[in-house]
Amino acid sequence: MALLRDAEATRARILSAATREFGTHGLAGARVDGIAVAANANKSLISAYSGNKDELFDRVVETSFDQLHAAVPFTPRDLAGYATALFDYVADHPDVLRLDAWRPLERPNATDAQRAAYDEIVDGLTEVRSSFGSNDQFLPGDVLAIVIAVAGAWVGTPDALRPHISAGRERQCALVSEVIAVLATSQRRRSSKQG
Repeated sequence: MALLRDAEATRARILSAATREFGTHGLAGARVDGIAVAANANKSLISAYSGNKDELFDRVVETSFDQLHAAVPFTPRDLAGYATALFDYVADHPDVLRLDAWRPLERPNATDAQRAAYDEIVDGLTEVRSSFGSNDQFLPGDVLAIVIAVAGAWVGTPDALRPHISAGRERQCALVSEVIAVLATSQRRRSSKQG
């Protein structure tokens, strides 16, 4: 039993170290030696648990994506709430967005699970689209892209811009909520004027 717990703990350390390494350097720049040191595991254990570096990258991206979508359930009727929950998650797990930026460079095709997750969210937005009126200015996928971009805005902020942005996580989260609420309100107003 202790051996099983130790193996699970080692796998968790490897996954955590690999997430940081791939998030920082991408697949090409990441080093298995660096993952091994950070995970306090040897390279042969990494290979035994995770396969080669490419397979480990794929596992890290898949796990990161699954954890995000499990932790931040989509709420189509409360876009601002969804955006702030997403903001909080990526503020606590900045490697999620970094991996999401590396993934299309390393793996240009989305996985079936990624497509299914985004299809479900877009379908949810499509169902509540009538609450925004019948305006076709924004497709549901456009709205989701804006929500994701706003929620992750501070993770990728250039260092030179940091002195000029709102300090403090609470203020940034409030801004996320305000911006997304304005988007939703703007859509409703446009629709009522056109209708």
